[in-house]
Amino acid sequence: MALIDEDGNIFGVVNIVDALVVLMLLAVVVAGVALVMGTGGESGAGDSAGIDGESETRYVTFELGEQPDYVAERLAEGTVATIGGTNENVTVTDVYVTAPPPNEGPEALVRAEVDGTTRADAHNRDVFVVDDHQLRLGTSFQLDTGWYSTNGTVTAIDTDGETLNIESTTTTATVELSNIEPAVANEFSENMTETAYGETVATVTAVERESATIVAETEEGELYETEHPQNEDVTLTVELATTERDGVAGVYFRGDRLTAGSTIALDLESTTVSGTVTDLE
Repeated sequence: MALIDEDGNIFGVVNIVDALVVLMLLAVVVAGVALVMGTGGESGAGDSAGIDGESETRYVTFELGEQPDYVAERLAEGTVATIGGTNENVTVTDVYVTAPPPNEGPEALVRAEVDGTTRADAHNRDVFVVDDHQLRLGTSFQLDTGWYSTNGTVTAIDTDGETLNIESTTTTATVELSNIEPAVANEFSENMTETAYGETVATVTAVERESATIVAETEEGELYETEHPQNEDVTLTVELATTERDGVAGVYFRGDRLTAGSTIALDLESTTVSGTVTDLE
């Protein structure tokens, strides 16, 4: 018997057109079932990922860097802000603003109480997520209070809400000023001060002066050291308003770590100078 007879029937029983229609209907049904099953599976995975994390509160430190005075003056504890790219509010718990160097703006650091979730990432590492944005050290986010906004870099993510421990200290520094003109050297005296925002940040407690030295050359081409005919080297002993931070070695002046060899600028009433720190006490 022929597979398809002259009337278009398969084995003389089923019409080939009818058979194709049945097969097409079966294909549509199978595809629909697969789609429904697939959608259900993906939804379950998404739900499970959404509830995989645990709601937590973290205390995030943001280094804001140099800020205009009008922003620094408005930074305050209790300020409510949003992290750029999210709809989540955060509350500022600590504010620290450093006195600026001459002709520069103050640097600011804030800590904020942030609600989010901790969950495992693709590498099974715990991460802290706020509105699907991962907060991690070194990342930069915009803090928006509605009145102003500023960018901050995440430098710490803590689980406890203890006050940011930045302790105010006083450090005595020896500052060398080399090859100073006499008219400038005459300006330095004990008890000169530098102030910022009404606070004294530097006080001169002693001044020493001696002739500056220069390197000269003999007629034979030999080099030798001799006194400068006019200029002087000035050594200032200065009490600086510094800070110390828990878990961080050293002291900080205007937000920068202070060490022997550091260069600092001082705005001492009648003159502004830059010198090298040679000793710290």
